Amino acid sequence: MIVSVASAVLCAAAFHIVALREERHLTTVLGAPYKDYIARVPRFFPNPRLFRDQAEVTFTPRVFNHTLRDGLMFLVSIPFFELIESGQESGVIPVLFWLY
Repeated sequence: MIVSVASAVLCAAAFHIVALREERHLTTVLGAPYKDYIARVPRFFPNPRLFRDQAEVTFTPRVFNHTLRDGLMFLVSIPFFELIESGQESGVIPVLFWLY
């Protein structure tokens, strides 16, 4: 457990350092608009009270269709992997390696 906590703290520290370096770089590149963005958006943890809904949302049908297809690929893959699993359990499909 100590190793897990130490790893988590180390990763959080590294992520924090990288985020600060990126913010410093983006502030020099983008200037005042990025400083305004930093002031409005929390760095790590979202704050639901800051959410502001728009009265109207516009989108491009091509981008929407692309996003929909990407999401549906995950949905379609579920029965495919279930079929593979049932085939392996019945012995029709060989198990090449075990993860656990």
